[in-house]
Amino acid sequence: MTEPNLTMFHLSHFSLEGFLWLHDWQSKTILFAVFVVIYVTSLTENAMFLLLIGLDEKLHSAMYLFICNLAMLDISIPTVTVPEILHYLLTNETAIEFVSCVTQMGFFIYLYVTECLVLAVMAYDRYHAICRPLNYPIIMTMKNTTQLSIFCWVPGLLITLFHVYIVLSVPFCGPNTITAFFCEYTSLMMLACADISSYSFVLLILALAFMSLILGFIIITYIKILMSVINVKSSMVYKKAFSTCASHLLIIALFIFVQASVLLSRFISDTSVSLQVLAGITQNILPPLVNPIIYCLLENKIRFQMKYPATLIFNHNDTKITAETPEEAKSTFLWIFKMNQVTQQVLMHPTAELRFLLST
Repeated sequence: MTEPNLTMFHLSHFSLEGFLWLHDWQSKTILFAVFVVIYVTSLTENAMFLLLIGLDEKLHSAMYLFICNLAMLDISIPTVTVPEILHYLLTNETAIEFVSCVTQMGFFIYLYVTECLVLAVMAYDRYHAICRPLNYPIIMTMKNTTQLSIFCWVPGLLITLFHVYIVLSVPFCGPNTITAFFCEYTSLMMLACADISSYSFVLLILALAFMSLILGFIIITYIKILMSVINVKSSMVYKKAFSTCASHLLIIALFIFVQASVLLSRFISDTSVSLQVLAGITQNILPPLVNPIIYCLLENKIRFQMKYPATLIFNHNDTKITAETPEEAKSTFLWIFKMNQVTQQVLMHPTAELRFLLST
């Protein structure tokens, strides 16, 4: 390990030693190849989503705009951390400059907060789509959807600046070893040479309040969705609600699972460093890899359009995709017929509720 240099009570660099348990070159080579495959696959999947939704005008709606926001986050989050991991595995160089470390920490906090808000806004969108379908085109206009998307990216900037200010305010003059694979705020602040108990307490309260608000909002939203669907008592409504919410619920469940894994690995005293690092890696690379797969499996429009990527790219203005089977044709016809009914009801009764619509 290199000796730290002091500059204005700040270390000149830190040493990321989350992979100290990897000693042999063969293990590092295998892990390097695994990370490259996962990283490239995640980038390709999410880039295809952005391209598909951008070119297909039928997917220019609120839900798919929020999916685009999630895809951009799924490209950005691993990009903040994975290249540094690949650099270490390839060169065995663990040093990272102080400014680079703080920058990496800031981007990670910013993207993480933004992802939480995007998931909450997606729940809000699903609530209006299911509980207030007649008002949905009026409420979730492209203007309102764009404003909600912009809103998701703003609070994270303020929270990030607050964290960066705290890091730059405390002195770092002692050990410079971070037992993680990237510059995480908690691991970084543990190296401070000052009493940070007051900072830590305030930030803990704010973080718990933020996460409680996000999770509480999502839970209340889905409780209302469940109550509305149960009151209708229609198997068609149950199926439609499930197909509408299943992908979002799975993504939220995955998000909570990886966050819980990270928290448990930190707060259980006898957890090994390698297990903590593994939990952190899972947090960074698993959701970006799995989220596009979930949408491809559960979103019919995306799955249907993914069958024709070349046609969509080179002739997207004139694309006419037809159903492959009589069942698909019948389903498409019934859907168009139902949407015509919905349009008429919206024009006649713009404030009607879900039960009125389904009784027609």
